[in-house]
Order: sequence, then structure tokens, then C-alpha cells
Amino acid sequence: MNSKAFCNRTKTATLITVILIGGMSGCGGDKGKEAPKAAKTEHKPAVVTESDHQKFEKKYIEKCVTSQHKDLSSDFRNDQELTKVCTCMATEISKRISKADAVHFLQKNEFPFDLVMMTNSAANICLAKNK
Repeated sequence: MNSKAFCNRTKTATLITVILIGGMSGCGGDKGKEAPKAAKTEHKPAVVTESDHQKFEKKYIEKCVTSQHKDLSSDFRNDQELTKVCTCMATEISKRISKADAVHFLQKNEFPFDLVMMTNSAANICLAKNK
């Protein structure tokens, strides 16, 4: 792969991540409320159900496509190509997402830090597949 193609792929991946995260800012609930303190009990990490995966992927794809439509400098030429990349990203992220991050994204419309990192990784993987 030449350096120009790599640079373009990296710029596109970064742009998708920034747009998704930027579009989510200010969408959270009340900032003044404190979260209840968690009880200090030992428990197993919650498992992400198939239903959670499906809900996450559907919402992620919708937000990804919407954010790219709003971006005038988007590299995607048609909705089919865009949907393919967004679906790939949602599937890649869904493979590794925790129950807490999935619930946070679905209920609060916010991107937890781990989800941001997974989005960067998924963008690189999916854009490479799409080329």
C-alpha cells in the first residue's frame, strides 16, 4: 500500500470518529446529577446479550450514516458504500463492546472512552476492507 492511500484511509477513519463523537456531544442527560455510588460487592461482568448487540449495531449504523450525510467533506460517494462501511464498523465494535458501554451508548447517546477507541480501530479495519 502506498503512503498516499494509507494517509487518505487514516484521514477518513479519523474524520468518521470525530464526526460521530462530535455529533454526540451535548446529547447527554442532566450533568448536575451524580451517579449513585455502586455497592462494593464482587460480581461477574455483565454479558452483552444478542439483543443488546443488535440494538447497538442498529443505532450505531444510523448515527454513522447520519453523521456522514451531514459532513460536506465526506469521502463516500453513495449511500450503499457508506452503509457498508458503517455496518462493518458496528459489527467490529459489537464483537468487543462491554455491557456497560453498550448500555451507556444506547441509553445516554454518548460515546464512552472505550467506544471511541474501538471506533478508531473499526474505522481502520473497515476502510481497508472497503478499498
